[in-house]
Amino acid sequence: MEIKGKKIKTLSINDTWILSDGTKGMENQSIALAKMLKNNFKLIHYNPPYFLKKFPLLGKFYTPYFLRKKLHTNLLPSIIITTGRRMAGSSIALKSILKNDVKTIHIQNPKLSLNNFDLLLIPEHDRIKGINVIQTKGALSFFDEKDIKTSNKLSFKKIKTKNNTVLLMVGGNSKRQKPQNSEYYDLSTRVVKGVKSLDAQLIVTVSRRTPNKAIKILQSTFSKHLSDFKIIYPNENNPYPQILEIIDFIIVTSDSVNMISEIATLSKPLFIFNFSKGNEKISFFISNLKELNIVKNYEGDLFKFKKNRLQTNKKSILQINKFFGFH
Repeated sequence: MEIKGKKIKTLSINDTWILSDGTKGMENQSIALAKMLKNNFKLIHYNPPYFLKKFPLLGKFYTPYFLRKKLHTNLLPSIIITTGRRMAGSSIALKSILKNDVKTIHIQNPKLSLNNFDLLLIPEHDRIKGINVIQTKGALSFFDEKDIKTSNKLSFKKIKTKNNTVLLMVGGNSKRQKPQNSEYYDLSTRVVKGVKSLDAQLIVTVSRRTPNKAIKILQSTFSKHLSDFKIIYPNENNPYPQILEIIDFIIVTSDSVNMISEIATLSKPLFIFNFSKGNEKISFFISNLKELNIVKNYEGDLFKFKKNRLQTNKKSILQINKFFGFH
């Protein structure tokens, strides 16, 4: 194949490109999809120019030098995967060059005409429909129960000090939501109640979206009331998801759709702490999981329940294969 008179390497039918700006949650969804397709995939870290992120349709007329260089130095992809609106323009740019030689799959609502992509995977709580749209229940998960059980357990067994271990996963501020300090205090006191009732160990993970003041509130409350807890900060080596092997109960804040979706695929009891001013779409998603007996609201009590497991990956790949005629 030639682009502007220059020959480029021939298409490898199983090559998939993942374009990612390094945002972990979005990147993990793209990786999950590539694994589901069972193709060789290449993860390309690339931060698109500001104007292409802001105005994705410019990709029809402009392809950044970084991407043009990749086309001349790599095997051409048969599939391009992108996640999130800020990566949509890059997908459009490559499609404008490669045309029918590539299939573009975009995850999440790009807030553009759906015709700019071959296929889109959009969470059903966004309520977007189209002939090239597959609605997913939450986010794709980049791991499953088997991945956790085959991980190196020895290093994590050293962490476990009690029969019951509780994992608290805290999100934080987003475009549509900014929890108050009082809500983090409420969260911490309810967690103390649940942990003490089980005489359990507490492990806490906080995200880059968690405000410093919120972390201080959690640290202060847990220090006063618990003797066995550990907070894992974003700049530390993240043991997730492997650490889930030693966890008995999991509490996740309601803003964290990716984490809720991932843990919902496991058999471990999952509880959701709801921030007061929840996003309407996310609230719809969580309510649906409650109806399916996949999650429980967290009010301060932890208990085993007959949990159903989310099957988003399994259902999505069946629909993808049918859409493209893959076998």
